[in-house]
Amino acid sequence: MYRERIPVYVVTGFLGSGKSTLLARWLKEAPFSDAALIVNEIGEVGIDHATLGFSGDASMLLADACVCCSGLPALNEALEHLFWARLHRSIARFEMVVIETTGLADPGPLIASLSLNAFVRERYRIAGTFTTLAAPDALVTLARFTEARAQLKGADAVILTKTDLASDEDLVPVHATLRGARIAHSANASFGLRDALSLLAQPAPGIESTVAPPFSRPHSHDAMTRFIAIDEAPDIDALHAQVLEIKASHGESLLRLKGIVRLKNRDSCAVVQFTRGDARARITESLAQAVKSGLTLIVNTRTSR
Repeated sequence: MYRERIPVYVVTGFLGSGKSTLLARWLKEAPFSDAALIVNEIGEVGIDHATLGFSGDASMLLADACVCCSGLPALNEALEHLFWARLHRSIARFEMVVIETTGLADPGPLIASLSLNAFVRERYRIAGTFTTLAAPDALVTLARFTEARAQLKGADAVILTKTDLASDEDLVPVHATLRGARIAHSANASFGLRDALSLLAQPAPGIESTVAPPFSRPHSHDAMTRFIAIDEAPDIDALHAQVLEIKASHGESLLRLKGIVRLKNRDSCAVVQFTRGDARARITESLAQAVKSGLTLIVNTRTSR
């Protein structure tokens, strides 16, 4: 066993809970600014990886597979690759690894995999799992989606996001549901990394959810991804119209929509974000470049759970 194993932090949270927005802030703060980053995305095109703004050279994308299902071997391979690259100094030395999972991932199999793989177990250790949960629809999310309940079960700390969109009265039943958890509030990614790491050090007796049924780890998801290629869009208004058409055609089954789309006659692209419950997509102009220009949809294949 190596004397000092490399700590691994896992950031998870259901689709649209704001984990990428929060992580983008944390990656600019020490010590995550000097970490290695592994981003897992269920779609074939990595959107979060392109928009996180991570400046380190120790960064890897695991796309088109969820790490709690078919993506576990790729995760272990990524950790092995990072270790050897660090040892041979082909990348800058990192003192920790940050893993961002897909919004559908159960952190349980991921953490178990790291302890079962001999190479990884001897060189890495899980230092903590952060789970983001959007405050405005937290109870509905936990009631409807087994993945969200699995993420809650695997959390060392729960970050209630979008708290600016929920009243103090709304948060009372959420806190009652999460009793026993280490909980923090974040509005517009206001919760800093130093406070997040301090939160992990606080004692917690364990989550006792009053909503979640008995926990079982899902090894498949009732969701499918689809990529809609868009060579270029004439402008942002046209993109808004296209997203509204997609939303109307899928209805409540549309869980998430995101993408990077090239803009006609411009050197920039449009970053598109849409989460269930949003009245309108968030589309911003960015210098982020699209590996493939288009939109990734995540669609629920069951109408109820």
